[in-house]
Amino acid sequence: MTTAATTKAAHPRWESAEERNKATIRRVFAEFINRGDTSVADAHYRPDIVDHAGLPGAPEGLEGVKYTIASLRAAVPDFHVTIEDISAHQDMVVIHNTWRGTHLGELLGMAPTGRSFLSVGIVIWRFDDQGRIAERWEHGVSSNMFAALGMRLLAPRRGRRRPEGGTRSVTRTVPLKAGKPLAWQRLTAELQGPRRREYEASRRRLGITGEVLRIDPRPDQDHVIVHFETADPQRTRKRWTESNNPFDQWLRAQLLDIHGEDPWAGPATSCESAGLDWTAPPQLVRDRPEEPR
Repeated sequence: MTTAATTKAAHPRWESAEERNKATIRRVFAEFINRGDTSVADAHYRPDIVDHAGLPGAPEGLEGVKYTIASLRAAVPDFHVTIEDISAHQDMVVIHNTWRGTHLGELLGMAPTGRSFLSVGIVIWRFDDQGRIAERWEHGVSSNMFAALGMRLLAPRRGRRRPEGGTRSVTRTVPLKAGKPLAWQRLTAELQGPRRREYEASRRRLGITGEVLRIDPRPDQDHVIVHFETADPQRTRKRWTESNNPFDQWLRAQLLDIHGEDPWAGPATSCESAGLDWTAPPQLVRDRPEEPR
């Protein structure tokens, strides 16, 4: 005898959209995020997925999702996410989850700390009419992880930024002097940490709305890619070179020591890369106390 329950089990397409979407999220975590199977992402994400919390430097769409997960798994080989609770309503799925792992590889240009972390937070997913993941938000999970590792993202990231109307992009390449890679790492760490507010204030003074700095390894000599967005590159250059602000003068001295030239005053090139990624925040937030080591 065939019952309604066995008929439903034999025809999972008859399940509610909410149950289908929850099952998709469980599979995404079990096979893609925790094991790295990108075929699961291909099957369940829209190509134009909008991830409001991807890692800095991630491209748009599905490739950005893969970039984020691959970067986390490379930096944290034992990276694992546990779904603590899950609920669904119409086209939305909400989960309470826990991230665990040990920072053993480079993450966003930061050297391994060897620290273990346990980070909890909320992730929200939106599905399209075909049952594919179309959008993602998260609260607390990545920021708690970075805090546990002694890091801080410079600003909230909402997917990859597009230049605003009238904004021009400028990319420059400058050499990294021999023996200076560690000095460059220390400098970017300072800009992301104790001197973050001064750095953000400097960018606002110069009219820079977004900036990316990245080491470009080369056989003969490493270089650094400097990419920034501003409405008027010439005005930005003039403000920078003529600035008497103590922070600007300190930063310029650091850069001249590391590169032997000023990245914001040289000619534009066609090179492009990603690494340190700063976007002007809508408002400043109060610094949290540093996590104990």
